Amino acid sequence: MPAVVRLALELNPHQVLTERGLLHELEFPLQRERRRDWVAVEGGEVVGHAEAGFEWAVPTPGKGRLWIDVARDHRGRGIGSQLFETAVAYLRLEDAWRLESYVPGDPAGSEFLTKRGFALSGRNRASGLDLRTASAPVPAVPEFGLATLGETRDRAHELHAICQEGEIDMPSDEPETEVDFESWCRDEFEYPDISDEGSFVVLEGERPVSLAFVTVDLERGLGYNSMTATLRTHRRRGLALLAKAAAVRWAQEAGLERLVTENDEGNEGMLAINERLGYTPLYVEEYFLRLLGGLDET
Repeated sequence: MPAVVRLALELNPHQVLTERGLLHELEFPLQRERRRDWVAVEGGEVVGHAEAGFEWAVPTPGKGRLWIDVARDHRGRGIGSQLFETAVAYLRLEDAWRLESYVPGDPAGSEFLTKRGFALSGRNRASGLDLRTASAPVPAVPEFGLATLGETRDRAHELHAICQEGEIDMPSDEPETEVDFESWCRDEFEYPDISDEGSFVVLEGERPVSLAFVTVDLERGLGYNSMTATLRTHRRRGLALLAKAAAVRWAQEAGLERLVTENDEGNEGMLAINERLGYTPLYVEEYFLRLLGGLDET
């Protein structure tokens, strides 16, 4: 477990991934995701990791996805190819007809997928906010208040409804309409690294109408904007900005050094909010697709 986390952070140090977070993912799997993981070991050291599963939040079955990490000083030895073949074989057996993968700003990873029949399908912008120099005062929005996630955990179904609308409206080839309450709880609400103090909910009276969830790695001084969403009926009122600004203020007071977020390049509204708060680009995360057929997997 620790070795897999170290490998992932070596290749992408901007992400929030902890041992307890990974353990939660493995011990409380989402049934529709059907996730499997493999590691490559060389000389007693974990030098590669592969994860495969299915898009569980969309209605169309058979949309497989996979991720592969190989330590930089162990590349070029066929480790990535073996992990890839193992993951693809599993997804085929589970009736996948399409594969998706992503590469967080790594040209070698993009080349690896392109050589195996994948085509670029989209881009996310990863942005960071240096909390040591940021200035993001919390705006006043009349008639709306703020509460922490910890103070609103008894409103889980209402928070789920906000996240549902946010997921459905995110740019994608198919809306995520199947985010059921139980799966959402395991994937987001009960995730051990989500901060009860640093995640904020906007209230209209006592009703939650917007939110900004943040996961935190206190040891590394890093936070990640895992979800920001507003009910459709309450958009364009500055509520997402209100929630995210409150999260920024909390992160600064908690001594974090950076907040990181990822957004589809077509999500102009959220990109504008991030720029207003002072986020600047870190790297571009590329997404790749491939239809499964009779092509040679190697």
